[in-house]
Amino acid sequence: MTAADRMAGFLARQSRQCVDFDALAGAADEGDSSLPCSPGRRQVLADAAHELVRRGLARLPAGQNGWDYSAHPPLPLWVKRPSLPRAARTRPGPRAWVPQLSGLAAVQLTPGDHVLLDPVNALLRDRPDAEVVPVAERSYELYGDEKYLHGIERHRLVTRGILDVTVHLRARPAPAPLAMYELGPAPWMLIVENSAAFTGLREVLGGWPDRDQVGWLGYGAGDQLIASLPTAVDAFRERDHPVDRLLLYGDLDLDGLECARQADVRGRRAGLPALLPAVGLYRALLTRTARVVPTAPAARLREAVSWLPLDMAAEVFDLLACGRVLRQEALPLPVLRARLDPAVPLLAQL
Repeated sequence: MTAADRMAGFLARQSRQCVDFDALAGAADEGDSSLPCSPGRRQVLADAAHELVRRGLARLPAGQNGWDYSAHPPLPLWVKRPSLPRAARTRPGPRAWVPQLSGLAAVQLTPGDHVLLDPVNALLRDRPDAEVVPVAERSYELYGDEKYLHGIERHRLVTRGILDVTVHLRARPAPAPLAMYELGPAPWMLIVENSAAFTGLREVLGGWPDRDQVGWLGYGAGDQLIASLPTAVDAFRERDHPVDRLLLYGDLDLDGLECARQADVRGRRAGLPALLPAVGLYRALLTRTARVVPTAPAARLREAVSWLPLDMAAEVFDLLACGRVLRQEALPLPVLRARLDPAVPLLAQL
């Protein structure tokens, strides 16, 4: 399934005519773990947007104000579904909402809203204490489609606090688990964003002479880290191996740093320690040759680099503001192995 196919499926499930392109981009990322951190992601999204137009499924903004020109190629800020021929419409009659949904009586609801809400109303009427299950399972039960509720947390009724996923849908997110490897007993975990760097560090840490210095190694898989990081809480408990230090080593680019900041917030909400930059590894990465990319807005860059220590944040901001980035692949395994000295405490080098 292509990015355009995933975007088309998401678009078909929307009730609004105008759909934020960020939501479509998120749908394109689903099912392709390489896309969120791919340098070609923007081009893939642009091509998919034009493919939606070719299929007659969407219209793109006509004026410049509807486009994001922060990088190349430009991307639309939103798309519009084509207007359907007007048919005779009958407004849904008043519903007898269960007490948990009584607030809906004061809300102007669309026919699409009723399609969403009527099964929820029946669930709360018949089984108000139903066990809270993963969203996809509740979606299949209520609508016969495991993907119907995908992205429900962005629905306007949810963002306005009228519909609650846990209380009303009796459901909870079930993100893919963080890939974690217990390499030693030390109370820390290092999360690595890209697969090449993860493979190299797994080899180095797996052969570290003093096993007591080694802890957990996690694979972040780009933007998926934001959703998957809270699942580490269960792994630590199941193995009776908690951590007091959580480190991340990712790309020094806008996407990587924004992902780190969001994952830090999500992790702390789940009860994890703060997600800290692996300063030693980033210092090593900063000695390597940068690659040139389109520049990003300065305000976003300043916010993104704030996750780093102050001295490093200033250096990385200057790098990114000049349209240069450092991806983890710039620090290859032989160089990485040479920089990590078994005679020096491991955590201090990370």
